[in-house]
Amino acid sequence: MGSQTRNSISTVARRRRRPSKVHRSSRPGNIDRTTAGGLSVPDKLEALKNLIPSENGEMKPDQLFQKTADYIVLLNTQVLVLQKLIDFYGSQPQENQNENVV
Repeated sequence: MGSQTRNSISTVARRRRRPSKVHRSSRPGNIDRTTAGGLSVPDKLEALKNLIPSENGEMKPDQLFQKTADYIVLLNTQVLVLQKLIDFYGSQPQENQNENVV
């Protein structure tokens, strides 16, 4: 019973996290443009812009976020359609699939 208590105490101790250090600039009002990933916000927006298919080069951040949301919905729809096709064609018995192949 002593080892069980010791294990539960060490588990609780391991779960505790230190508070994260907050980077504060020495000047009030100075905003640090780097984020947790180490890249600046404009760099992250540029990376996002490269992931989204678009026809025009310059885009405002709000337009970029809207296009990103639309693209995510499109990809999600494609995945659902492909899953339904797999369900439909994957449900045929094995011998019927061989007969359909020409």
